[in-house]
Amino acid sequence: MSIHNPDPFDDITSLPVADRGPWLATSTGGMWSIKHPSPRDVSIRDIGAGLSRCCRYNGQLVEECDFLSVSEHSVLMTQWAIENGLIVMREDALALLLHDASEAYFGDMATPLKELMPAFRTYEDRSQAVIIEAFGLSPKNVDIQKIQIKLIDRRIRLDERDAAICEPARSAGKDLIWKEDPALTELGVRIRGLNARQARQEFFEMFLHCVEHLPARDPGISQLLERHADQARAHLDLMEKRKPAFDYPGM
Repeated sequence: MSIHNPDPFDDITSLPVADRGPWLATSTGGMWSIKHPSPRDVSIRDIGAGLSRCCRYNGQLVEECDFLSVSEHSVLMTQWAIENGLIVMREDALALLLHDASEAYFGDMATPLKELMPAFRTYEDRSQAVIIEAFGLSPKNVDIQKIQIKLIDRRIRLDERDAAICEPARSAGKDLIWKEDPALTELGVRIRGLNARQARQEFFEMFLHCVEHLPARDPGISQLLERHADQARAHLDLMEKRKPAFDYPGM
């Protein structure tokens, strides 16, 4: 008969982040484990900060568009889905708003590159699952399907390409999307190219709108979401009090 000696590394996520292997610094001074993330490491402030400073299309935008953040992308998708009646419940809205949340830590790697780097996609998917768990979201309380989110995502890319991508790449990219679905149409949203600060503010405001004003399917996660909402409110207050750290000529 063998005796099992518990290994302290059986649950590596119980260790401090610095002891779980490679990690990334976060905006609040925390650390994010690349290989072994934990829900307790998730901060809505870090997510808002990262997504608002992460530029879509690797920053390769038309000259007229200085910046297009992942957070603006996520807010526009969520706002469109709510306004068009596709989403009614709080949990579905949050699942859509946070659908790219892992990019707050990993950046917005272009899809063709992801396809060449399967290990990256593995770590990104693992982090995304942990983030969703941290907000109490699961298949038990979220009705919107991944395929529906992907459809909205593909449609908004048509809007984004018209607003922010130069020819001939604009048309070539749209042709690739239409090859998958020839009937696909734009969402018809206005791409504004908000700066990072504006995008961050709108992200937190949309998060609070979802938590505070949409009906809940699962009241059991309300207390958990309220803790994240408190962080979002505190950061909005902080943004009101603090000016940007750097003043550039002409700003």
